[in-house]
Amino acid sequence: MPVVAIVGRPNVGKSTLFNHLVGQKRAIVGPERGITRDRIYGRLSLDGGLEADLVDTGGFDTTGEGDFSRHMFDQTMMAIRESDLVVCLFDALSELTADDRELVRILRESAIPVIYVANKVDDPNRSAASAMLYELGLQDFVEISARKKTGLKELKERIRLAVQDMPGTDLEHETDAVRVSILGRPNVGKSLLLNRIIGEERAIVSPVAGTTRDYIDIRVSHGGKDYVFVDTAGIRRKSRIQDMLERESVLRSLKNVNLSHVCLLLIDPAEGVTEQDKRISSIMAEHGRAFVVVVNKSDLIEPGKRTEIREAVHHSLKFIPDVRVVFISALTGKNVGKIYPLIDELFAKTTTQVTTGRLNRVLAEVTESYTPPVVKGRQVKFFYANQVGTVPPEFRIVTNFPDSIQPGYHRYLIHSFKKALSLQGVPIKLRFVPRS
Repeated sequence: MPVVAIVGRPNVGKSTLFNHLVGQKRAIVGPERGITRDRIYGRLSLDGGLEADLVDTGGFDTTGEGDFSRHMFDQTMMAIRESDLVVCLFDALSELTADDRELVRILRESAIPVIYVANKVDDPNRSAASAMLYELGLQDFVEISARKKTGLKELKERIRLAVQDMPGTDLEHETDAVRVSILGRPNVGKSLLLNRIIGEERAIVSPVAGTTRDYIDIRVSHGGKDYVFVDTAGIRRKSRIQDMLERESVLRSLKNVNLSHVCLLLIDPAEGVTEQDKRISSIMAEHGRAFVVVVNKSDLIEPGKRTEIREAVHHSLKFIPDVRVVFISALTGKNVGKIYPLIDELFAKTTTQVTTGRLNRVLAEVTESYTPPVVKGRQVKFFYANQVGTVPPEFRIVTNFPDSIQPGYHRYLIHSFKKALSLQGVPIKLRFVPRS
Protein backbone atom coordinates (compact mmCIF):
# COMPACT_ATOMS: atom_id res chain seq x y z
CA MET A 1 0.00 0.00 0.00
CA PRO A 2 1.13 3.58 -0.55
CA VAL A 3 2.58 5.38 2.47
CA VAL A 4 1.14 8.84 3.20
CA ALA A 5 2.91 11.00 5.82
CA ILE A 6 1.47 14.03 7.63
CA VAL A 7 4.21 16.57 8.36
CA GLY A 8 4.35 20.10 9.74
CA ARG A 9 5.49 22.23 12.64
CA PRO A 10 4.59 21.17 16.20
CA ASN A 11 1.02 21.86 17.29
CA VAL A 12 -0.49 22.54 13.87
CA GLY A 13 -3.03 19.73 14.32
CA LYS A 14 -1.32 16.74 12.70
CA SER A 15 -2.46 14.21 15.31
CA THR A 16 -6.05 15.50 15.32
CA LEU A 17 -6.15 15.14 11.54
CA PHE A 18 -4.54 11.68 11.73
CA ASN A 19 -7.12 10.44 14.24
CA HIS A 20 -10.06 11.64 12.14
CA LEU A 21 -8.67 10.16 8.93
CA VAL A 22 -8.06 6.68 10.37
CA GLY A 23 -11.18 6.78 12.53
CA GLN A 24 -9.33 5.88 15.74
CA LYS A 25 -7.71 7.77 18.59
CA ARG A 26 -4.27 6.37 17.82
CA ALA A 27 -2.28 9.58 18.38
CA ILE A 28 -2.26 11.57 21.63
CA VAL A 29 -3.73 15.03 21.12
CA GLY A 30 -3.11 18.07 23.32
CA PRO A 31 -2.16 21.73 23.30
CA GLU A 32 1.40 21.06 24.45
CA ARG A 33 4.12 21.41 21.86
CA GLY A 34 5.69 18.16 20.61
CA ILE A 35 3.41 15.48 22.10
CA THR A 36 3.86 13.09 19.16
CA ARG A 37 7.45 11.87 19.36
CA ASP A 38 7.46 8.77 17.17
CA ARG A 39 5.70 8.17 13.92
CA ILE A 40 2.39 6.34 14.27
CA TYR A 41 0.98 4.16 11.50
CA GLY A 42 -2.71 3.73 10.74
CA ARG A 43 -4.86 2.40 7.90
CA LEU A 44 -6.50 5.04 5.69
CA SER A 45 -9.53 3.78 3.75
CA LEU A 46 -10.38 5.71 0.59
CA ASP A 47 -13.22 5.56 -1.92
CA GLY A 48 -13.01 2.89 -4.59
CA GLY A 49 -11.58 0.28 -2.22
CA LEU A 50 -8.16 1.97 -2.06
CA GLU A 51 -6.13 1.85 1.14
CA ALA A 52 -2.95 3.54 2.32
CA ASP A 53 -0.69 3.48 5.37
CA LEU A 54 -1.05 6.88 7.05
CA VAL A 55 1.84 8.14 9.18
CA ASP A 56 1.60 10.73 11.94
CA THR A 57 4.94 12.43 12.63
CA GLY A 58 6.51 14.53 15.32
CA GLY A 59 6.83 18.23 14.66
CA PHE A 60 9.33 19.67 12.21
CA ASP A 61 11.31 21.95 14.54
CA THR A 62 14.74 23.34 13.69
CA THR A 63 14.84 25.72 16.65
CA GLY A 64 14.43 23.27 19.53
CA GLU A 65 17.35 22.27 21.69
CA GLY A 66 18.46 18.86 22.97
CA ASP A 67 18.15 15.28 21.75
CA PHE A 68 14.35 15.28 21.96
CA SER A 69 13.91 18.02 19.34
CA ARG A 70 16.64 16.54 17.16
CA HIS A 71 14.99 13.11 17.18
CA MET A 72 11.60 14.59 16.29
CA PHE A 73 13.22 16.44 13.38
CA ASP A 74 15.01 13.27 12.23
CA GLN A 75 11.79 11.26 12.44
CA THR A 76 10.04 13.76 10.19
CA MET A 77 12.86 13.58 7.65
CA MET A 78 12.70 9.76 7.69
CA ALA A 79 8.95 9.86 7.10
CA ILE A 80 9.47 12.15 4.11
CA ARG A 81 12.09 9.81 2.64
CA GLU A 82 9.96 6.68 3.14
CA SER A 83 6.65 8.12 1.94
CA ASP A 84 4.94 7.98 -1.42
CA LEU A 85 2.87 11.10 -0.67
CA VAL A 86 3.22 13.90 1.90
CA VAL A 87 0.41 15.94 3.44
CA CYS A 88 2.04 19.17 4.64
CA LEU A 89 -0.03 20.91 7.31
CA PHE A 90 0.01 24.62 8.24
CA ASP A 91 -1.68 26.51 11.08
CA ALA A 92 -3.96 29.10 9.45
CA LEU A 93 -4.28 31.00 12.74
CA SER A 94 -0.58 31.76 13.15
CA GLU A 95 1.96 33.59 11.08
CA LEU A 96 4.44 31.81 8.85
CA THR A 97 7.67 30.77 10.54
CA ALA A 98 11.16 29.96 9.33
CA ASP A 99 10.33 26.28 9.85
CA ASP A 100 7.31 26.54 7.53
CA ARG A 101 9.52 28.01 4.82
CA GLU A 102 12.30 25.47 5.36
CA LEU A 103 9.88 22.53 5.25
CA VAL A 104 8.40 23.74 1.96
CA ARG A 105 11.91 24.12 0.55
CA ILE A 106 12.83 20.53 1.55
CA LEU A 107 9.63 19.12 0.09
CA ARG A 108 10.13 20.95 -3.19
CA GLU A 109 13.62 19.50 -3.51
CA SER A 110 12.50 15.97 -2.57
CA ALA A 111 10.45 15.38 -5.76
CA ILE A 112 7.83 13.58 -3.60
CA PRO A 113 4.18 14.43 -4.38
CA VAL A 114 2.84 16.88 -1.78
CA ILE A 115 -0.65 18.06 -0.80
CA TYR A 116 -0.46 21.37 1.08
CA VAL A 117 -3.18 21.88 3.69
CA ALA A 118 -4.18 24.89 5.80
CA ASN A 119 -5.67 23.68 9.09
CA LYS A 120 -7.82 25.49 11.68
CA VAL A 121 -9.87 27.21 8.97
CA ASP A 122 -13.10 27.23 10.98
CA ASP A 123 -14.73 29.80 8.68
CA PRO A 124 -13.56 29.58 5.04
CA ASN A 125 -15.14 32.97 4.30
CA ARG A 126 -12.85 34.69 6.81
CA SER A 127 -9.74 32.63 6.18
CA ALA A 128 -6.32 34.27 6.03
CA ALA A 129 -4.80 30.96 4.93
CA SER A 130 -4.96 31.82 1.25
CA ALA A 131 -2.77 34.89 1.61
CA MET A 132 -0.37 32.99 3.87
CA LEU A 133 0.14 30.08 1.48
CA TYR A 134 0.25 32.34 -1.57
CA GLU A 135 3.18 34.04 0.16
CA LEU A 136 4.98 30.68 0.05
CA GLY A 137 4.25 30.39 -3.66
CA LEU A 138 1.60 27.71 -3.06
CA GLN A 139 -1.66 27.87 -4.98
CA ASP A 140 -3.20 24.38 -5.16
CA PHE A 141 -3.93 23.76 -1.46
CA VAL A 142 -6.83 22.52 0.70
CA GLU A 143 -8.44 24.39 3.59
CA ILE A 144 -9.72 22.25 6.47
CA SER A 145 -10.62 22.29 10.14
CA ALA A 146 -9.48 18.99 11.63
CA ARG A 147 -11.21 19.87 14.90
CA LYS A 148 -14.59 20.48 13.22
CA LYS A 149 -13.98 17.79 10.55
CA THR A 150 -14.64 20.23 7.71
CA GLY A 151 -12.81 19.88 4.41
CA LEU A 152 -11.74 16.29 5.16
CA LYS A 153 -13.83 14.84 2.33
CA GLU A 154 -12.01 17.02 -0.20
CA LEU A 155 -8.65 16.15 1.36
CA LYS A 156 -9.34 12.39 1.19
CA GLU A 157 -10.38 12.74 -2.45
CA ARG A 158 -7.13 14.58 -3.21
CA ILE A 159 -5.20 11.77 -1.50
CA ARG A 160 -7.13 9.14 -3.44
CA LEU A 161 -6.40 10.82 -6.78
CA ALA A 162 -2.71 11.06 -5.86
CA VAL A 163 -2.22 7.42 -4.81
CA GLN A 164 -4.59 5.58 -7.17
CA ASP A 165 -1.98 5.16 -9.91
CA MET A 166 1.04 4.62 -7.68
CA PRO A 167 2.70 1.26 -8.35
CA GLY A 168 2.71 -1.09 -5.40
CA THR A 169 4.60 -4.25 -4.53
CA ASP A 170 2.55 -7.08 -6.02
CA LEU A 171 3.52 -10.27 -4.23
CA GLU A 172 1.03 -12.21 -6.31
CA HIS A 173 3.39 -11.98 -9.28
CA GLU A 174 6.74 -12.04 -7.44
CA THR A 175 6.77 -15.82 -7.16
CA ASP A 176 10.25 -16.52 -8.55
CA ALA A 177 11.43 -16.60 -4.92
CA VAL A 178 9.64 -17.08 -1.62
CA ARG A 179 10.14 -14.03 0.58
CA VAL A 180 10.48 -14.94 4.26
CA SER A 181 10.77 -12.39 7.08
CA ILE A 182 12.33 -13.36 10.39
CA LEU A 183 10.63 -11.34 13.12
CA GLY A 184 10.75 -11.16 16.87
CA ARG A 185 11.86 -9.22 19.88
CA PRO A 186 15.55 -8.36 20.33
CA ASN A 187 17.99 -11.08 21.27
CA VAL A 188 15.78 -14.12 20.54
CA GLY A 189 18.24 -15.45 17.95
CA LYS A 190 17.05 -14.09 14.61
CA SER A 191 20.50 -13.40 13.17
CA LEU A 192 21.83 -16.72 14.47
CA LEU A 193 18.95 -18.54 12.77
CA LEU A 194 19.63 -16.71 9.50
CA ASN A 195 23.28 -17.69 9.64
CA ARG A 196 22.32 -21.31 10.34
CA ILE A 197 19.89 -21.34 7.39
CA ILE A 198 22.35 -19.92 4.86
CA GLY A 199 25.40 -21.63 6.32
CA GLU A 200 27.64 -18.56 6.57
CA GLU A 201 28.21 -15.61 8.87
CA ARG A 202 26.37 -12.93 6.92
CA ALA A 203 24.47 -11.33 9.83
CA ILE A 204 26.16 -9.96 12.93
CA VAL A 205 25.47 -12.12 15.98
CA SER A 206 25.88 -10.52 19.39
CA PRO A 207 24.45 -11.00 22.87
CA VAL A 208 23.74 -7.25 22.99
CA ALA A 209 20.06 -6.63 22.26
CA GLY A 210 19.43 -4.51 19.18
CA THR A 211 22.54 -5.36 17.13
CA THR A 212 20.59 -5.55 13.87
CA ARG A 213 19.52 -2.00 13.01
CA ASP A 214 18.41 -2.39 9.41
CA TYR A 215 17.15 -5.46 7.59
CA ILE A 216 19.20 -7.81 5.45
CA ASP A 217 17.93 -9.56 2.30
CA ILE A 218 19.78 -12.76 1.43
CA ARG A 219 18.82 -15.01 -1.49
CA VAL A 220 19.18 -18.74 -0.83
CA SER A 221 18.69 -21.79 -3.06
CA HIS A 222 17.50 -24.95 -1.31
CA GLY A 223 16.12 -28.12 -2.83
CA GLY A 224 15.91 -26.51 -6.26
CA LYS A 225 13.85 -23.55 -4.97
CA ASP A 226 14.80 -19.93 -4.35
CA TYR A 227 14.11 -18.07 -1.11
CA VAL A 228 14.80 -14.54 0.08
CA PHE A 229 15.33 -14.45 3.83
CA VAL A 230 14.99 -11.14 5.63
CA ASP A 231 16.60 -10.68 9.03
CA THR A 232 14.79 -7.74 10.58
CA ALA A 233 15.75 -5.56 13.50
CA GLY A 234 14.30 -6.66 16.82
CA ILE A 235 10.90 -5.25 17.73
CA ARG A 236 10.46 -4.13 21.31
CA ARG A 237 7.95 -2.06 23.24
CA LYS A 238 7.84 1.61 22.27
CA SER A 239 8.67 2.66 25.84
CA ARG A 240 11.97 0.80 25.56
CA ILE A 241 13.07 2.39 22.31
CA GLN A 242 16.05 4.50 23.26
CA ASP A 243 17.26 6.22 20.14
CA MET A 244 16.19 7.49 16.75
CA LEU A 245 18.00 4.75 14.82
CA GLU A 246 16.09 2.00 16.61
CA ARG A 247 12.77 3.75 15.99
CA GLU A 248 13.49 3.63 12.29
CA SER A 249 14.46 -0.06 12.37
CA VAL A 250 11.23 -0.95 14.21
CA LEU A 251 9.10 0.69 11.53
CA ARG A 252 11.09 -0.96 8.76
CA SER A 253 10.52 -4.33 10.41
CA LEU A 254 6.77 -3.74 10.52
CA LYS A 255 6.70 -2.44 6.97
CA ASN A 256 8.62 -5.50 5.78
CA VAL A 257 5.72 -7.77 6.78
CA ASN A 258 3.91 -6.45 3.70
CA LEU A 259 6.82 -7.51 1.48
CA SER A 260 6.84 -11.14 2.61
CA HIS A 261 4.94 -14.26 1.62
CA VAL A 262 5.68 -16.09 4.88
CA CYS A 263 6.94 -14.85 8.26
CA LEU A 264 8.81 -16.62 11.04
CA LEU A 265 8.09 -15.31 14.54
CA LEU A 266 10.87 -16.30 16.92
CA ILE A 267 10.11 -16.56 20.63
CA ASP A 268 12.17 -17.47 23.67
CA PRO A 269 10.72 -20.47 25.57
CA ALA A 270 11.80 -18.98 28.88
CA GLU A 271 9.60 -15.92 28.31
CA GLY A 272 6.86 -17.48 26.19
CA VAL A 273 4.54 -15.32 24.09
CA THR A 274 4.85 -11.76 25.37
CA GLU A 275 2.47 -8.87 24.74
CA GLN A 276 4.84 -7.62 22.08
CA ASP A 277 4.78 -11.05 20.37
CA LYS A 278 0.98 -10.81 20.34
CA ARG A 279 1.22 -7.38 18.77
CA ILE A 280 3.55 -8.65 16.04
CA SER A 281 1.21 -11.60 15.43
CA SER A 282 -1.81 -9.33 15.10
CA ILE A 283 0.07 -7.16 12.58
CA MET A 284 0.92 -10.22 10.47
CA ALA A 285 -2.67 -11.46 10.69
CA GLU A 286 -4.03 -8.00 9.81
CA HIS A 287 -1.79 -7.90 6.73
CA GLY A 288 -2.87 -11.42 5.80
CA ARG A 289 0.56 -13.02 6.12
CA ALA A 290 1.02 -16.70 6.87
CA PHE A 291 3.47 -17.24 9.70
CA VAL A 292 5.05 -19.89 11.89
CA VAL A 293 5.82 -19.52 15.58
CA VAL A 294 9.41 -20.72 15.93
CA VAL A 295 10.35 -21.60 19.50
CA ASN A 296 14.12 -21.12 19.60
CA LYS A 297 16.63 -22.41 22.16
CA SER A 298 14.82 -25.75 22.33
CA ASP A 299 18.05 -27.32 23.54
CA LEU A 300 17.40 -25.56 26.86
CA ILE A 301 13.85 -26.89 27.24
CA GLU A 302 13.36 -29.54 29.91
CA PRO A 303 12.06 -32.95 28.76
CA GLY A 304 8.27 -33.08 28.63
CA LYS A 305 7.86 -29.28 28.53
CA ARG A 306 7.20 -28.93 24.80
CA THR A 307 3.51 -29.83 24.98
CA GLU A 308 3.02 -27.29 27.77
CA ILE A 309 4.80 -24.58 25.76
CA ARG A 310 2.85 -25.41 22.59
CA GLU A 311 -0.47 -25.19 24.45
CA ALA A 312 0.61 -21.89 26.02
CA VAL A 313 1.42 -20.49 22.55
CA HIS A 314 -2.00 -21.47 21.20
CA HIS A 315 -3.72 -20.04 24.27
CA SER A 316 -1.88 -16.71 23.92
CA LEU A 317 -2.60 -16.54 20.18
CA LYS A 318 -6.18 -17.83 20.34
CA PHE A 319 -7.19 -15.16 17.81
CA ILE A 320 -5.12 -17.25 15.32
CA PRO A 321 -6.15 -20.76 16.41
CA ASP A 322 -4.49 -22.70 13.57
CA VAL A 323 -1.03 -21.11 13.75
CA ARG A 324 1.82 -23.62 13.32
CA VAL A 325 4.47 -24.08 16.03
CA VAL A 326 7.93 -25.59 15.54
CA PHE A 327 10.78 -26.10 18.04
CA ILE A 328 14.36 -25.47 16.90
CA SER A 329 17.80 -24.58 18.19
CA ALA A 330 19.56 -22.00 16.04
CA LEU A 331 22.71 -22.56 18.11
CA THR A 332 22.99 -26.32 17.48
CA GLY A 333 21.02 -26.48 14.24
CA LYS A 334 18.54 -29.01 15.66
CA ASN A 335 15.27 -29.11 13.66
CA VAL A 336 16.23 -26.05 11.59
CA GLY A 337 15.74 -28.25 8.52
CA LYS A 338 12.02 -28.50 9.38
CA ILE A 339 11.57 -24.82 8.59
CA TYR A 340 11.87 -25.23 4.80
CA PRO A 341 8.99 -27.74 4.44
CA LEU A 342 6.79 -25.48 6.59
CA ILE A 343 7.64 -22.44 4.45
CA ASP A 344 6.89 -24.41 1.28
CA GLU A 345 3.56 -25.60 2.66
CA LEU A 346 2.42 -22.15 3.76
CA PHE A 347 3.64 -20.51 0.55
CA ALA A 348 1.69 -23.04 -1.53
CA LYS A 349 -1.44 -22.38 0.52
CA THR A 350 -1.20 -18.58 0.54
CA THR A 351 -0.64 -18.47 -3.24
CA THR A 352 -3.25 -21.14 -4.04
CA GLN A 353 -5.75 -20.59 -6.85
CA VAL A 354 -9.15 -22.22 -6.35
CA THR A 355 -11.48 -22.74 -9.30
CA THR A 356 -14.83 -20.98 -9.22
CA GLY A 357 -16.64 -24.30 -9.56
CA ARG A 358 -14.98 -25.78 -6.52
CA LEU A 359 -15.57 -22.61 -4.49
CA ASN A 360 -19.27 -22.65 -5.22
CA ARG A 361 -19.57 -26.31 -4.32
CA VAL A 362 -17.94 -25.53 -0.97
CA LEU A 363 -20.21 -22.51 -0.50
CA ALA A 364 -23.29 -24.64 -1.13
CA GLU A 365 -22.13 -27.32 1.31
CA VAL A 366 -21.29 -24.97 4.18
CA THR A 367 -24.51 -22.95 3.86
CA GLU A 368 -26.54 -26.16 3.74
CA SER A 369 -24.91 -27.33 6.96
CA TYR A 370 -25.53 -24.02 8.71
CA THR A 371 -28.23 -21.82 7.17
CA PRO A 372 -27.38 -18.09 6.94
CA PRO A 373 -29.30 -15.87 9.37
CA VAL A 374 -32.43 -13.87 8.62
CA VAL A 375 -32.00 -10.10 8.24
CA LYS A 376 -34.95 -7.70 8.43
CA GLY A 377 -37.33 -10.61 7.98
CA ARG A 378 -35.57 -11.83 4.83
CA GLN A 379 -33.25 -14.78 4.37
CA VAL A 380 -29.60 -14.01 3.60
CA LYS A 381 -28.70 -15.63 0.29
CA PHE A 382 -25.26 -16.30 -1.19
CA PHE A 383 -25.50 -16.39 -4.98
CA TYR A 384 -21.95 -17.34 -5.96
CA ALA A 385 -18.26 -16.97 -4.99
CA ASN A 386 -14.99 -16.50 -6.82
CA GLN A 387 -11.36 -15.89 -5.90
CA VAL A 388 -10.05 -12.34 -6.35
CA GLY A 389 -6.56 -12.46 -4.82
CA THR A 390 -3.73 -14.35 -3.19
CA VAL A 391 -1.26 -13.65 -0.34
CA PRO A 392 -3.63 -13.97 1.39
CA PRO A 393 -6.26 -15.96 -0.55
CA GLU A 394 -9.24 -13.62 -0.94
CA PHE A 395 -12.71 -14.77 -1.96
CA ARG A 396 -15.63 -12.62 -3.07
CA ILE A 397 -19.13 -13.77 -2.14
CA VAL A 398 -22.11 -12.16 -3.86
CA THR A 399 -25.07 -11.80 -1.49
CA ASN A 400 -28.30 -9.88 -1.03
CA PHE A 401 -27.20 -8.46 2.36
CA PRO A 402 -23.43 -7.75 2.11
CA ASP A 403 -23.38 -5.37 5.09
CA SER A 404 -25.41 -7.60 7.42
CA ILE A 405 -23.27 -10.73 7.74
CA GLN A 406 -22.96 -11.33 11.47
CA PRO A 407 -19.43 -11.76 12.92
CA GLY A 408 -20.23 -15.25 14.18
CA TYR A 409 -21.39 -16.44 10.78
CA HIS A 410 -18.41 -14.73 9.14
CA ARG A 411 -16.07 -16.73 11.39
CA TYR A 412 -17.99 -19.91 10.59
CA LEU A 413 -17.52 -19.32 6.85
CA ILE A 414 -13.80 -18.66 7.24
CA HIS A 415 -13.33 -21.82 9.33
CA SER A 416 -15.37 -23.90 6.88
CA PHE A 417 -13.59 -22.55 3.80
CA LYS A 418 -10.20 -23.22 5.37
CA LYS A 419 -11.15 -26.78 6.24
CA ALA A 420 -12.75 -27.58 2.88
CA LEU A 421 -9.91 -26.02 0.85
CA SER A 422 -7.08 -27.32 3.10
CA LEU A 423 -5.94 -23.79 3.94
CA GLN A 424 -5.38 -24.27 7.66
CA GLY A 425 -2.49 -22.22 8.98
CA VAL A 426 -2.86 -19.26 6.58
CA PRO A 427 -5.16 -16.24 6.80
CA ILE A 428 -7.95 -15.93 4.24
CA LYS A 429 -10.26 -13.01 3.49
CA LEU A 430 -13.94 -13.06 2.56
CA ARG A 431 -15.40 -10.03 0.81
CA PHE A 432 -19.19 -9.73 0.66
CA VAL A 433 -20.57 -7.70 -2.26
CA PRO A 434 -24.07 -6.93 -3.59
CA ARG A 435 -25.46 -8.70 -6.65
CA SER A 436 -25.39 -5.57 -8.79
